[in-house]
Amino acid sequence: MNLAIILTSTVILMVFSFVIYSLIFTLQDAKFAFLNLLRHKRRSFSTLFAITLGGVAIFLYGGFIDYAFWILQQQTVRTNIGHVQLYDRTYFSSSNKSKSIIENYQGLKAGIMQNDELSKYIATIAGQLEFSGVVSQYEHQASSYFSAFGLEPLPAVKLGSFDTLISGSDLSRIKNDEITLGSGLATSLNAGYADWVDMLTVNSHGGQGALSLKVRGVFSSGIKDYDDVALKIPLTTAQRLMDTDGVSKIVILLKDERHLVEFSRQLEKYINDHHLPLIVKDWKSLSLFYQQVEGLLSAIYFFIKVIVGLIVIFMISNTMTMNILERTREITTLRAMGLRPFHITRLFLLEGTFMGGIGAIFSLLIGFTLAGMINLQGIAMPPSPGQTQGYNAFIKTDNVELIWITLVLPILTASLATLLPALRASRLNIADAFKSAQG
Repeated sequence: MNLAIILTSTVILMVFSFVIYSLIFTLQDAKFAFLNLLRHKRRSFSTLFAITLGGVAIFLYGGFIDYAFWILQQQTVRTNIGHVQLYDRTYFSSSNKSKSIIENYQGLKAGIMQNDELSKYIATIAGQLEFSGVVSQYEHQASSYFSAFGLEPLPAVKLGSFDTLISGSDLSRIKNDEITLGSGLATSLNAGYADWVDMLTVNSHGGQGALSLKVRGVFSSGIKDYDDVALKIPLTTAQRLMDTDGVSKIVILLKDERHLVEFSRQLEKYINDHHLPLIVKDWKSLSLFYQQVEGLLSAIYFFIKVIVGLIVIFMISNTMTMNILERTREITTLRAMGLRPFHITRLFLLEGTFMGGIGAIFSLLIGFTLAGMINLQGIAMPPSPGQTQGYNAFIKTDNVELIWITLVLPILTASLATLLPALRASRLNIADAFKSAQG
């Protein structure tokens, strides 16, 4: 476990233990500390406002980031990538991908689906055959490079559910001589619904393969580089063209993405037990763009949390320092009556913790309210880098970790901010403090 997480968890546990102890065994002190917040209402309100504003900012931006991650993940997974992919062991080390074929695909698929430890997680499993070549539309004297995906038509509907049909329809389960084109590729060829195109490629044995196929539909994934070359073709037709009965990869879509780690572990065990020449890859390891965006937005979110934490610490430290200066006579009187330094420290710590707790509660209440208002319409976002379609962003409020951070961070920073002023108050010299108070 990360050292920072361990330290943070330890500090949080100490703070909550301290508050619970005070509420149970020193209720009078807790009441006294809470009432002290009302003595300087304007100062307490300004500090509480800063804490709440910071907490709301963390909650809303965190919810926005969560949604951005979710939509980008769904776009990645539902662009014929799935959650998990199986490859031949030589796939990533070979420059000729058509040589790295998974043989006996149907038998392997049946074996996986008959395994109870694997099938319970699977929503869709499908083979894909990837190849490239040149496609031409001779009526318009246009040719272009293509990157084809041989797909099983029915599973492709789920695996490509984020693709938007511009014209026509998806791949047919009956007609094997029809294909769909990415919008950019269709524009390059000046081809549309019902047009015929000619494909030329090199098959898995090094020979040439050629077919004339009819355009069934034109789609857009929103990813420009993909749409400029993408071509979808029925798997059986692709296998005939490439002279193979295998697939380049097996794509698996899970029922619940939260089971990804467990499923991958079970799948690797299945492969090892059956001595299969396969490797397992999850969607994130194959998506460099997602990793880069996630790293960037996570760094920005961490920076915002640090800034908010520093602002809260500064505000509360300033408030508590002013309280100590104004309550010097009170503190020295309590000390003269026999209160120990630790008792004084505890009183001020309780004030800071209560301030942070109230701020945390207000942060969540206002955060949920604003998120609900924003989610009525969403936030119109421009296309992400490399994409052609914008989207409506929303604030995700179902993340337990985000709620926990919004609740804990104000309390934690408030407690830490109060620590030094509280120690300073407990160490006041009684005689010198009385003199300064009288002067």
